[in-house]
Amino acid sequence: MTETSEQTTTTNKAPETADAPIEALEQASSTNGAPASPASEDSLLNPRLGEAPEEERCSVLPEDQRLALARKKVGTSLKGWRVHKLIGVGRTTASYEAVKGAGDAGERAVIRMLIGDVARSSRARSHFLRAAYAANRFTHPRVMAVTADGTDEDGTPFTVRSWLEAESLTSYAVAADLDEQRVLRIAEQLLDILEIAHAHGIVHGAITPSNVLVTARGSIRLIDFAVPPSLSARKDSESPLPPLRVGPYTPPERRTEEISSATEQGDIWAVAALMFYALKREPPPGNVGTSALAENPPIPLREVLRGVAEPLASVIEHALAPDPACRYDSAYAMLGDVRRVLAGRAPKLVDASGPVPSGVLADTKGPPSSFRPPAFHSARSAPGSQRAKGSQWQGNLGLVVLIALLMGAAAYVMIREKSEEHRQTEEQRRAEELRKAEERGPAAGASSRP
Repeated sequence: MTETSEQTTTTNKAPETADAPIEALEQASSTNGAPASPASEDSLLNPRLGEAPEEERCSVLPEDQRLALARKKVGTSLKGWRVHKLIGVGRTTASYEAVKGAGDAGERAVIRMLIGDVARSSRARSHFLRAAYAANRFTHPRVMAVTADGTDEDGTPFTVRSWLEAESLTSYAVAADLDEQRVLRIAEQLLDILEIAHAHGIVHGAITPSNVLVTARGSIRLIDFAVPPSLSARKDSESPLPPLRVGPYTPPERRTEEISSATEQGDIWAVAALMFYALKREPPPGNVGTSALAENPPIPLREVLRGVAEPLASVIEHALAPDPACRYDSAYAMLGDVRRVLAGRAPKLVDASGPVPSGVLADTKGPPSSFRPPAFHSARSAPGSQRAKGSQWQGNLGLVVLIALLMGAAAYVMIREKSEEHRQTEEQRRAEELRKAEERGPAAGASSRP
């Protein structure tokens, strides 16, 4: 089995999600023409970029041109790695199998680099490298971290990660004919990764079947994080690449003219979209923006997912809600429901309080894992909640009364035993005194005789 990258080189490949947002740079301009103070994070990281003029939006080259450009890199050398074979070509990146050492028996790795117009964009280059290293901000055994980076002779950046014998979910779902249990196991592993990533303020932003690798044993690896870690959440509308990122696995709130920031609820939507793909071999219906969905709602998923067990269909439908506030509160909440369904129990289907963007933890105090959005409680759930609290109070009161009765019974038994022991001791004392008195009586009479 060979390594499969984020995209496939064949023409019948699944559509790819476009590149993730590029972090906006603060422009040195003001109303009076004086340069503004470079206060943004990107300006601090790279003052040259902070002073750069506004860039034109990049375009995506036709597939044949992208393939031709990508093939030119085969056989070249990048930072000691020999580019051995082209693995896959996407809309903005290409992935290669690289070898370090003599012949084909050396150490293998995967090199990923920009291609096309984006390779000439300073902001795209900065975004590409920073997003790649998002996977290194936390530790998880199912995340493929970046081990090195560099640039080629044209200044195009590339990243290096370890080689893994696996295939993408795109081909694995077709070849393996996944049943419901295996789909739930895949979702469980993905949500476990996202629960840790989100706790560290990291949002993936581009979860697609091509970015999920599956080993021969069914173990999952998540690759190609698309949202750079930042000290504040920024909108994708400030990026030169918004039209390139939208795809069938992009949540509806981001399929708009002014693309919003990637959020935790967007990742949750993408996981549910992958579950749908694994079951139906196609993306979920309704690949339009939120406003279009409000005007023309898609076919209910229950009708599309006929034949799928009701608990699993409920989890997918809840996570694919067009409104982010109606999805799961967190990856942890969805992970809990997935495990409940695996155990044969009914899911809870908890709603979110609102979207949580990347970098939201910058304004919080304490460790990243200490922050969670407040739980959402609807008005209709209040009576049931109060009934549950009343039942819990009555149960606690009954338990206290039972403990008091048991303690009283134990005290009564102990007092009774002590009383009985005291009575027996008193009787023994009196019998002993009586015996001694009888013994003294005859002895006194004998001593008084002449």
